[in-house]
Amino acid sequence: MSRNYDLSDPTDLEVLKSDFEMYSADEWQEMIDYSLSEDNKKMLSYDERGVLMQARKKALYNSHPSPRQMVWALKVADKVEEHKKGKKE
Repeated sequence: MSRNYDLSDPTDLEVLKSDFEMYSADEWQEMIDYSLSEDNKKMLSYDERGVLMQARKKALYNSHPSPRQMVWALKVADKVEEHKKGKKE
């Protein structure tokens, strides 16, 4: 789902929020758990795992992190999803 967002464009910001809201707190937690499993620990950096945790927290309270954090969280989510697909194949 990798997409480039123009953070100065209000339309892109709305699309970004919509893309971020596509994931529930439970889905963020699944990604965190997946990245913490023994086989996948080296897949994400400490900071990348932290942004997933921030995204989960924001999703729990129906709020939004900054646009840059949302972009980063979505990129990390894409990375986790790609890793899952690679493992299934």
